[in-house]
Amino acid sequence: MEVGALLTSCYPSWGSVGVLFTYLGYLALAGGILPGKVIPGALLPDGNRVYYRCNGLAVLLLLIGLLWIGNVMKIFSPTVIADKGAELLLVTFIFSVMVTHILYITGCKCRDQSSSLKANVTGNFLHDWWFGVQLNPHVMNIDLKFFFIRAGMMGWLLINLSICAKSFEDGNANLSVILYQIFCALYIIDYFYHEEFMTSTWDIIAEKLGFMLVFGDLVFVPFAFTIQACELKLKF
Repeated sequence: MEVGALLTSCYPSWGSVGVLFTYLGYLALAGGILPGKVIPGALLPDGNRVYYRCNGLAVLLLLIGLLWIGNVMKIFSPTVIADKGAELLLVTFIFSVMVTHILYITGCKCRDQSSSLKANVTGNFLHDWWFGVQLNPHVMNIDLKFFFIRAGMMGWLLINLSICAKSFEDGNANLSVILYQIFCALYIIDYFYHEEFMTSTWDIIAEKLGFMLVFGDLVFVPFAFTIQACELKLKF
């Protein structure tokens, strides 16, 4: 691919912005509505806990069902993510940077002294921006750290499935592609089946939410973990 064509393919469009925000909006809405086991998080220094609704598997299965219906009804193509892959990567990266700035600014201004929201500012901008200043920032009762992890893991599966659909569309699907898709899908489904155990991981109980986690969850996990799917598609 020529450099000019590559740069053009990366240029964000309103369509890619719409895909990202529709996806995140669905996760926020479905995550707040669908039933799920409520798991208490680790005991914080101030004696409080964050409670997590672990309904990720239900959210994922409903999403796949809705996408399947949308495909059958010709509302959109199953290859839309693969077709806009470079655009979505750049849009998600920009979104991650913007979210990190907002988290940093609001975190520094926060006067809440609870363990979840207390501003842990070192005075080193780069350090605080990268590692974050608040342990459990939230918006409308949505714990952002838990939300972003869920978005990244589901995004990994959705990108994989879209690349798989593209492989079948182009006629280069093979056993390697199919086996890779099956094993990744099983891994991700197993993750959400046991989602409650995520609430006791180091990222959740100890890491503050800064660019490191925001980028890792929203960009690195879904886009880097799908490189194998892209490589298999291009190889055969």
